[in-house]
Amino acid sequence: MRYLHDAIRIFQGLLLLSLMMIFGQTAVFAQYESAPASFYEKNRENINEVHFSENSSSLLNGQWQYYPQAFLKGPSQKLTPQTVFLPASLKEVAGNNQTYGTYVGYFKLPKEFVGRRIAIKVPNQYGAYKFFLNGDFLIRVGEVSKDEQSQVSENAPRIAYFITDKEYFTLAIQVSNYSSLHGGLENPMRIGLARTINREYQQLMMSIGVVCGAILGVGLFTILFALFRGSKERNSKSILVFGIFIIFLALHNFFSAPYAYTAVVDINWLWGVRLEYLFTYFSIIFFITYIHLLNPRYLHRLNFQAAMLLLALNIGVTSFSQPEIFERLALFCSIYALMVLANFIYGFYQTLKFKEPYSILNLCAVIFLCITFLNDFLLMMNWIDSVNLSFVSTSLYALLIMFQQSRNYAYQTYHTEMLNNNLMELNRLLDQKVKARTEQLHELNAKLEQQVKIDALTGAYNRRALNDEIQERFAQTKRLRHGTLVFAMIDVDFFKNYNDYYGHLKGDEVLKQLVQVIGGILPPSAFLARYGGEEFAIVVQNVPLQVSVDLMTKVLNAVRDAQLEHCRRGDSKTYVTVSMGMSCMDNEQPYADIHALMRAADEKLYEAKQAGRDQLKAA
Repeated sequence: MRYLHDAIRIFQGLLLLSLMMIFGQTAVFAQYESAPASFYEKNRENINEVHFSENSSSLLNGQWQYYPQAFLKGPSQKLTPQTVFLPASLKEVAGNNQTYGTYVGYFKLPKEFVGRRIAIKVPNQYGAYKFFLNGDFLIRVGEVSKDEQSQVSENAPRIAYFITDKEYFTLAIQVSNYSSLHGGLENPMRIGLARTINREYQQLMMSIGVVCGAILGVGLFTILFALFRGSKERNSKSILVFGIFIIFLALHNFFSAPYAYTAVVDINWLWGVRLEYLFTYFSIIFFITYIHLLNPRYLHRLNFQAAMLLLALNIGVTSFSQPEIFERLALFCSIYALMVLANFIYGFYQTLKFKEPYSILNLCAVIFLCITFLNDFLLMMNWIDSVNLSFVSTSLYALLIMFQQSRNYAYQTYHTEMLNNNLMELNRLLDQKVKARTEQLHELNAKLEQQVKIDALTGAYNRRALNDEIQERFAQTKRLRHGTLVFAMIDVDFFKNYNDYYGHLKGDEVLKQLVQVIGGILPPSAFLARYGGEEFAIVVQNVPLQVSVDLMTKVLNAVRDAQLEHCRRGDSKTYVTVSMGMSCMDNEQPYADIHALMRAADEKLYEAKQAGRDQLKAA
């Protein structure tokens, strides 16, 4: 695809040059092409060298050029930038978070990684941004805009991938934000090999998922325990409320930064933000209810009712308004937390004064929780430079309280078993239920693992599954004496024209139909995956080359025979066609690695495109 992009850009440049000649104007085209090495050598003081290895990434920080009140795809000779250092908020850079501009940075890769697949991990930022690599669009989150009405914010992590054939490259990041609290590239970005960045991202998401799953299990266990105790038993109500608090706490952590939910579910960003706040409110509701039930002295009835009214107000406003409204309301209402904290301090002072028994572990957990909430509130107000601690503190709080409850449960069970054998039967039934829940969880996890490998749009396998599959088959083929491995790249012809004319929804339907058509031709042993966009890949193993060529030809004919309408192709045909490039590895034509095999297929796909499309080229 890199060659296809080059050809398109050359065509655009020739077209622009022709227009300038027609109108008698002179200008420099391809303004944002990658600068020559001499440019970077003369500007060494502005170059940020990135140092990463095969198995580690590095921060994409350093010195950048900032162009205020301008959206650019690269450096400008007309505008004068200011030198800044990222990560930093727009307020630190421009003096105001409610603005827009462009960051331009010059970077140098280690030589050994030139030509390899590089990734940039962009954590959740505030506002909207758009990345350009050497003037070419790379990735975006939300919609940047020069006015508040047109901007679309999206606070979610993203990973951008690219391959460069030079050591030096230029990054331009268009940023806009219209929130007074946060804005800009405040969280540090990282760069490294694609597989390394993917691994780090997956490890982060998996760790959050494991913690949230553990907390969720704790909550379910606590609720079941309270239900089995019965409503008449001492503290059953507070234990039940605490279990519900744990459930919402797990959901809160899953939907808060770094927004692990974006890795497993596709939810509209607005509802993602709403759910984050709603789960937070419900967590607070059940937490203060638990504290009130634990000892009314810790939270007076009037104080408790006032807090409940504020939380109900926030829940209603959050459910039906925009983030600009409910986030600001939450900020103002959070000041009331000082009243709740003061009440708790006074109540605990009374407990000490009257020498009443209390749990030191519970006290330490609550104090730690309050301190971290205060830290996050001050961080949200931009009064301190720290990190969000609510995820760590709430998870630790849940585990500490569960540790205490588990210890008390064990102690009480030991004495109860000697007094009543019926409790042993109840415990046995409880264990069976927990085991059944665990088995169901394993089954759901297995189904989820399968869903992760499937492309949500077309139903074919996705790029992640393709990478795993071709690695395994490549290794098997190299071990076999007479094994063969065929890799074919498929690209839908004039698909951009199709989307421009029929719309992206219709384009999505065509991609689904193509997967059905192609899947109907392929044998069960073949592997069909969506490579990205309108590109697909087919992997066939231990099939002779000529048989594979015939099979791919059948695929071409099947797509033609489907007669999917395409009236804006740019040639004489009126139906959808595909171009294919195929490479084959056997004893006579080995490949050093998977990348070489895939690169050969990509080159043949490029030849098929250049030769007129709607055809197969085999290596």
